[in-house]
Amino acid sequence: METALKESFQFYKSAGLAVSLLLIVTAQIVVPNRLSLRALLRNWKVNAPLALIDASLVTMLCGACVCTWAFTIREQGIGLFGVAALAYWAQVPLTVILLDLVAYFWHRANHRWALLWRFHAVHHSDVRFDASTAFRFHPGELLISIGVRLVVVTVTGLPLLGLIAFEVLYGFCNLLVHSDIRIAGRVEQRLSAIIVTPSLHRVHHSERPALHNTNFGTIFSGWDRLWQTLHTGDADTTVALGLPNQCGRPIGLGEALQLPVRPPVESPD
Repeated sequence: METALKESFQFYKSAGLAVSLLLIVTAQIVVPNRLSLRALLRNWKVNAPLALIDASLVTMLCGACVCTWAFTIREQGIGLFGVAALAYWAQVPLTVILLDLVAYFWHRANHRWALLWRFHAVHHSDVRFDASTAFRFHPGELLISIGVRLVVVTVTGLPLLGLIAFEVLYGFCNLLVHSDIRIAGRVEQRLSAIIVTPSLHRVHHSERPALHNTNFGTIFSGWDRLWQTLHTGDADTTVALGLPNQCGRPIGLGEALQLPVRPPVESPD
């Protein structure tokens, strides 16, 4: 089964992202929270080309290297999952939980360490907040994160089905939490007890460091509750988006790519 999953990894990942994007973008149009359709389209003018640059560079330098390396580790019986001899059905959900926990701490590291923040600041420089923000990452950050993922794969020896499940779920949640979708107050409150919602993550994109150093989760909100980094909010919470001193000024593609080598903007504690 692992061999078949290895061959189909990119298909499942791409198909999951395509379906998630269709669902979230449609929901933004049908039940928008703040932005007009015109504002959404303006945001894609910067974020879509950046996403294309990221995808091209990552594909050229790595491709499916994480999946290939995970398959190799599994074949050699290396990693904690192999040593523990856990049942395969148990390894899959554990992989999703573990990788989301790693993503939580990696996100915190991007805010705490000055060098990492220089790259991650590109993501926070979006003064609008919609699904396209989920693609607004500097290619340098993505390449570094691949290295982190390879280390985690080596240590854990996680199953490919778990890796695929995580990639599909994480891709959907990453789009959801950045979306301009209005969810009814009580519904979102109940959802936020388990998963990260758009209102929670919008707070994280505040220009104020005291707020954008909270709500680091992407799938499960429990990590922020457990490590006391949760800051609540709802669909009507007013949040000034962007970087400190950006003052709501949109930045273009060229400026976004140059941001890591420009004078640092505040964030690390």
